[in-house]
Amino acid sequence: MSIYYLDTSAALKLLIEENESDALATWLTASTTDGHCLCASFLLHTELHCAARRRNELDHEAVASLLSGIELIDISRSHLIDAASSSMGLRTADAIHMTVALDIQANAIVTYDIGMQNAAKYCGILPIAPS
Repeated sequence: MSIYYLDTSAALKLLIEENESDALATWLTASTTDGHCLCASFLLHTELHCAARRRNELDHEAVASLLSGIELIDISRSHLIDAASSSMGLRTADAIHMTVALDIQANAIVTYDIGMQNAAKYCGILPIAPS
């Protein structure tokens, strides 16, 4: 079983129609029906609900539905400490996502963020961005 970590840049494409939205949805359906695990830190919950409040086109029920299909990992103090000491030059939220992905030994990170893709490669994690 592979562990796929979903970051916010990808999750938002499942809620807002963008160029890669259909390809991502198709890839996730195929990948998760094969018994693979789709995970994210609990930070994703906060980020998506905050985005829904900022953007009128996002429905809180759609956010909740998306989150129900993702195994959300609690963020610990050690995750925050590790993220703070990261030398990858990531923004705060991305550093937390990367730290959790490393901690759960994710096989891949589903992300459309170039910085996260580069950090994933640096850490030996496969970056995936279906298009």
